[in-house]
Parts: sequence; C-alpha cells; structure tokens
Amino acid sequence: MSRASILANLFVIFALLAPSAASAQAASTPEQAEATSNASIVTTAPNQPASSQQVWFQHDLEDAKARSRRARNALIGTSVAFAVGAILAGAGASQCESVYNLNNYDDLVCNTAGNVLLPLGGTIAGLGAIGMITSGIILGVSNKRKREIERDIRRSHYGRRLQWDIPSGGLVF
Repeated sequence: MSRASILANLFVIFALLAPSAASAQAASTPEQAEATSNASIVTTAPNQPASSQQVWFQHDLEDAKARSRRARNALIGTSVAFAVGAILAGAGASQCESVYNLNNYDDLVCNTAGNVLLPLGGTIAGLGAIGMITSGIILGVSNKRKREIERDIRRSHYGRRLQWDIPSGGLVF
C-alpha cells in the first residue's frame, strides 16, 4: 500500500468520525436554541418522594427474595449431600467387622467396598453437615432481612401508628 492510499484512508476515517451538525435543531442560532431548550426543561421537584422510595423498597425486596431463594437451595443441596454421605458411610460400615485386640483397642477389618465407602461417605456426610449449618444460618439471616423490608413497605403504605412516647408521656404518631 502506498503512502497516498494510507493517507486517503485516514482522511476518510477522520472525516466520518468528526462530529457534524446533522439535525435542524443544531443548525439554529444560539438564541433560538436557548429559547427552545428552556421551554422543555422542568425545574420543579417531584411532589411524591414516596414513589421513588417504593421503587427502592421493591428493588431491595426482590434482592432479598433472590438471596433467600439461593440460601434455601443451598440448604436443600447440602441436606441431600449429607443424606447421600450417610447412606454411603452406612453401606461401607456394613462391610466391616469389629475385631477385639489384646491391647483393648477395637479395630475395623473391612473388605474393599468398606475400605472405600466408609471414608468417602463419612467425608461427604461431614462436609454436608457443615454446609447445612452454614446455609441454615444464611437462610435465617436473609429471611429476617426480607421480613424487615416487607415491614418497612407496610409502614410506608399505611403510615405511622399511634405509640406511647415515654419521654413526653403522651401518645404520638
């Protein structure tokens, strides 16, 4: 490629990328642009701040529901893992026999299936139990957060309720 063709291609690229006045509004004078733009600007604040608050409450509620659903699914999954591990460990333990030695130690003598299934099932059951405890705690916390958001939504809908104010010694809203 020659220098002239490279320069021509660069010139075309820069010409296409350069900003241009392509609309009728951009071709107007600055005074006309100010007059038309001021007419469309709304400078008053919205009268209903509760509507934007409701949008945020709904967003927070959807997020809390999603977290709660994930925690519940994790609890179900780890419970299944615990059950499978317990079944495998039980099947492996059924393949073992306890032998009493003279040193007062019990020893397990297992066949090949018992040697594999007992440690494998025990490991899966142990990790499943840890997962159940952890995901159960997370589920409780996420459900508490969801209930708090729902309570805040109800309070914003129905307003404040009548309460006894201890410092003033009277009923307040």
